[in-house]
Amino acid sequence: MQQKAHSVASFAQIPDGGMLAVQVDGEKVLLLRDGSSVTAVSGTCTHAGGPLSEGVRHGNRIICPWHKAAFCNRTGEVLDPPAVDSLPSFSVRVEAGHVLVSVPPAKPVLPKPSNDKRCFVIIGAGAAGAVAAQTLREAGFGGRIVMLDHENRVPYDRTILSKYFLAGSESGEKSPLQTQSFYNNKGIERLTATVQHIDIRDRRIDFSDGSSISYDAALVASGGSPTHPQLPGADLGNAFVLRSRADADAILAQAERSASAVVVGASFIGMEVAASLRERGLAVTVVAKDKVPFAARFGEPVGKAFQALHEQKGVEFRLNSEIASLQGDKTVRSVLLKSGEQITTDLVIFGFGMTPSTTFASELPRTDDGGILVDSWLRASDTVYAAGDIACFPYSGEQDPIRVEHWRVAQQQGRIAALNMLGQAKRYDAVPVFWTIQYLKRLDYIGQAREWDDLIIHGDIKKLEFLSYYVKDGKVLAAAGVGRDQDTAALGELFEMQKTWAPETLGDSPAKLLESLNQKAADDWDKSKFEITAD
Repeated sequence: MQQKAHSVASFAQIPDGGMLAVQVDGEKVLLLRDGSSVTAVSGTCTHAGGPLSEGVRHGNRIICPWHKAAFCNRTGEVLDPPAVDSLPSFSVRVEAGHVLVSVPPAKPVLPKPSNDKRCFVIIGAGAAGAVAAQTLREAGFGGRIVMLDHENRVPYDRTILSKYFLAGSESGEKSPLQTQSFYNNKGIERLTATVQHIDIRDRRIDFSDGSSISYDAALVASGGSPTHPQLPGADLGNAFVLRSRADADAILAQAERSASAVVVGASFIGMEVAASLRERGLAVTVVAKDKVPFAARFGEPVGKAFQALHEQKGVEFRLNSEIASLQGDKTVRSVLLKSGEQITTDLVIFGFGMTPSTTFASELPRTDDGGILVDSWLRASDTVYAAGDIACFPYSGEQDPIRVEHWRVAQQQGRIAALNMLGQAKRYDAVPVFWTIQYLKRLDYIGQAREWDDLIIHGDIKKLEFLSYYVKDGKVLAAAGVGRDQDTAALGELFEMQKTWAPETLGDSPAKLLESLNQKAADDWDKSKFEITAD
C-alpha cells in the first residue's frame, strides 16, 4: 500500500529534545525532535494503551507513564517491559517548516531461514520464559527454541488475575502475551511437560514420562507454586490459593455464587484479591498477622493509607490475627481465629506467597528457599541460566544476592538471559519496578529497600497522591508513588543513571530533575560539536 503523507504540525511546535502528540488519520502518533531531526512512532503503549505523551523522555528512550515500559524513539523497539511488542514507526520528513508523517507504518522485516543446528530450551512459560523465547528470535537466533510448560496455555499476564480478572473488569493490558500463531510464525515450539531433572554435564533435560531433550543452552524460568497453609480444614472445598489462571477460574466460579469471602494475608496479592472481590459485591474480611498492611515494604503511613482505602470500600480487617482452623463439612463455612472469633464465609483465599519450583535443578547452586543462585549475567552454570521469581541475583547496594518476585523484573531478566545465551555478555543491573492497583489507585515502587532509617513523603498521603522516599544513610534506595505517573517514570530513569540519590536532589518533582538533566546533556553535546582542540 502506498504511503500518504500528512502535514501534522509545524517544526517549531516540537521542543528540541521533547515530544508532541498528534493525530494522523485517527491514529495517535508521537513526534520526537533532536535538533533538526524528527522521528515518529505510535503514541500508544502496546502493553495497556498508556498515552506515551504523558510519560517522560530520556535520551532515545520513551517511558510509558503507567507501567514504565520503555521504547526507542527512533525505531519504536521495546527497550524495557512490560510491553512485549514494539511501537509502529512512521516515515517523517520536514518541508518548509512543516512536519509530514506518512501512513500506514512500515511493515517489519520478516526473519530469514537459518541453518543453525543449536537447540535452546526454556523451562517455564511465564513472564521470563515467554520474553526470552521472543528475544531469541528478535536477536537473530535461528536454531530450535523449545519452551516447556505444565499449564498447556499460551503465556499470559498473571498479574491481571488478582487485579482485574476476579473483579470482572477489563485491564487493557495485553494477555495472552502473544497468540499461538505468533509462536508458530516464529518457529517457537511449545511443549507441555513436567521436568524431572536437568543434567548439567550431559546437557539433557529429563521428563517425568521417561523422555528427554538435549540442549546447547537452557534457561530455567520455572517460577513457583503457591504456599499452601498447614491448617486444620485447609483441604476443605471453597478454600483456594491463587497463582494460575486455573486457580482464578475456580475462585471466580465460587465467587459468583458467594456472598462473603475471607482473604488470608495482607500481601500484594491478598489486598488486590480483597479489592477485586469487594468490587464484585462480596463482603470481604482480611485476616493477617501484620499490624499494618504493606508496612514492611512501604512503611506504616503508606500501609495505613491503603488500609483506609479498603475500609472506605467496606472491607473489614482482622490484623495481628492468626487462623486456628477452617470449619465446615465438605466445604468451608467459617474461619476460626486463635482469638476465638468465628467468621462465617462462603469462600477463603490464601495469599501466603510462593515457593520456587526448582526441585528438578538439584545440580544447580540453590538457596535455602529453593532459589537458584546466578551471577550478574544470570548464569547458574556454563550453559544454564535462570530468570524470574526463582533467580537469586546480585543487586547494587545489597550485601547478599536477592530474589525479586516482580512481573517486570522477570521480563527484564528473560530478555537479558536470552541475549547472554547468544553470547552477548549483558549484565543484569536493572532497577526493580513493581506496581499494585486497588480500586483504580496504582502504586508504583522503584528500587529496592529492605530497610530504611527515614521515610520522606511529598504530597497528600491520605488522598493517595504522593511520593515517598526510602532513605538509608542519607541516600534514597527506593521510592513509591500514587497519582504521580511522570515522576515515577522519571525515577526509574534516574535510578538507572545512578542507583542512589540524595532526597533533597530528587525533591518533590523528579520529572523536572530529569528534564533539566536531559537539557544539560543536550547543551553539552551542542557545545562539544564546536570545540576546537589546539594541535
